[in-house]
Amino acid sequence: MQMDIEIGYIFILAGFLVMALEAVIPGLYFPAWGIALLIYGIFLLIFPQYAFIPAIIAGILTIIILHKFVYGVGKEIKVGAERFIGKIGMAIEDFDENGYGRIEIENQVWLAKSKDKVKNGDKVKIIGVEGVSLIVKKVEGE
Repeated sequence: MQMDIEIGYIFILAGFLVMALEAVIPGLYFPAWGIALLIYGIFLLIFPQYAFIPAIIAGILTIIILHKFVYGVGKEIKVGAERFIGKIGMAIEDFDENGYGRIEIENQVWLAKSKDKVKNGDKVKIIGVEGVSLIVKKVEGE
């Protein structure tokens, strides 16, 4: 019995160390193993004869939860200027002869480029990104 208690503490410590490894090597690879080790250690302390099955169940449930709520979330998240593609903004100045000007979209001012002749107040649709400039097309008829 004494040996089970000492091993239980070792497994608890190992579980915490494996989960802490996630901070050093991120990617959500270690939480399931760490939680399984932690549960195994706790059950070794409380119910040593039933320790293995709850640890396996905890590991499997952690993997299922991570896949459902963490790995699958945000696959289509767009950051930076890419998030504006397909949206409508408004020119806040006349575009120059090279096709550059500034637009406002979602209360932000961005440098934009267009092949169309865009005037102050024209609505434009963002169709792409080139470097730090949004590529826009004038929205006709609005």
